[in-house]
Amino acid sequence: MQSQVENCDFRFCDYRADARHSGMTQDELNLELDARGVRNIDLAELLGLGADKVSKSRRTDEKRRRWSSEEFVKIRAFLDSDGNIADAPDQPFSGIEGEYVAVEVLPTFAGAGGGGNGEGDRETALMARALLENVLNGRAGDFVIINIRGDSMEPDFQHGDQLLVDKRDRSPSQPGPFAIWDGEWAEYVVKNIERLPGGRLRMFSSNMKYTPAEVVSEETRIIGRPVFFGRRL
Repeated sequence: MQSQVENCDFRFCDYRADARHSGMTQDELNLELDARGVRNIDLAELLGLGADKVSKSRRTDEKRRRWSSEEFVKIRAFLDSDGNIADAPDQPFSGIEGEYVAVEVLPTFAGAGGGGNGEGDRETALMARALLENVLNGRAGDFVIINIRGDSMEPDFQHGDQLLVDKRDRSPSQPGPFAIWDGEWAEYVVKNIERLPGGRLRMFSSNMKYTPAEVVSEETRIIGRPVFFGRRL
C-alpha cells in the first residue's frame, strides 16, 4: 500500500509499527519466554489463540507472526505475575476481528485507459483498522477499493494496482487523481481532474500519450481521491 512514499500489497501490509512495550521488543520478549520455560500451550490458553499461531509468533525467521499490542501486554502481565495465568490481569484482547475491518470493493475495474461499467458481484476486503482510523481519520464506510486496468495513469498508478479511495474527498479544488464515473461513456475511470471556469472539468492522464479532455461537471460524478495504493511486487 502506498501513500506517496510507502508501498506494499493490501493483503500483506501491517500498519502497526514494531511497537516496544516497557523498553522490550518482540525478540526480547520471546527470549524471556524461552528463558523462563513458558510453554506454547500456556500462551494459547492465556491469549485465546491456536497453538499454531503462538508457535509462529515465537519463530525467529522471516515467516514469524508478530504479537499484537494486546497480546504483548497480556504476555508481559503474565510474566510479571510469575507465569500464573489465574493471577494475570484481564487485558483487552481484540484478535483479528478487531484489528481489521471490511471495506467495499468496486465490483468492476476502473480504467486507466478504458473503464469498467460497475457490473459484478459485491465484494469486500479486509483493511487494517489502524490505517483507516488512526492514519486516515476515517471509518470503513468512508472508503472504497478500486482495481486499476490500463496504462493511462502511469507512472503514478500501474495496471493491476489496487487503490484505496477516500469518498469524503470529492472536490477538485486541489487538482489531482480521482476515481470518477464518466457519464458520457458510462464507465468508471481514474484520471487527473482540474476544475475550470464555467462548471467544466479538465480530465487528463498522467501518461502523456493520452489526449486530455474537457467535460461538463454534471456528466461526471467524482467518487473520491486515492489516498493509498497496493502493488504486487
